[in-house]
Amino acid sequence: MSSIPLVESPASDEVARVFAEIEDELGGIPSLFRVYAQHPGLLEANWYKFKAVMIHGCLSAQLKEAIGLAVSADNHCDYGIYHHSTSLQMLGVETDEVMRIRTDPKHVHFSEKEHALFDLARNANSAPDDHRQHLIAASRKLGAGDDEILEALGVMELVLGFNHLAEVLSLDPTRAPHVK
Repeated sequence: MSSIPLVESPASDEVARVFAEIEDELGGIPSLFRVYAQHPGLLEANWYKFKAVMIHGCLSAQLKEAIGLAVSADNHCDYGIYHHSTSLQMLGVETDEVMRIRTDPKHVHFSEKEHALFDLARNANSAPDDHRQHLIAASRKLGAGDDEILEALGVMELVLGFNHLAEVLSLDPTRAPHVK
């Protein structure tokens, strides 16, 4: 059970508007956004960042969800592991490949450029104080643009924050049905 109650019915027009956008884009409202609804400004800011990073952008949805799964697994966040695993399966990724992303990422079926971006994001999560210039250079050498590098790091940053919030508040990943 969440340490802060989930908002089931919006108390303001602002929350109702954001919930409607989330519902339209995702087909449901994840419990993480229901908690953020206690603070409408944070709900809106986090929704727009989520939308910019996870829904729109230049990287494939599969790569972004894989980064989200790896970061969540590295952070031992059950909420993130559940949601990113489910999202990958909904994108058509086989169960064995989802497990490989979590446990054996060197053997995931990515292109070389995708592997480089995946490794950059994952390493930035696990050792942010270690300057990752060699991983950025490797990504560029394989054809990644600065927008792709920033987006991979943006996925890591977003998921890291969501992981911490979910863990601190004890969000149940299965509380709300998974959304599309």
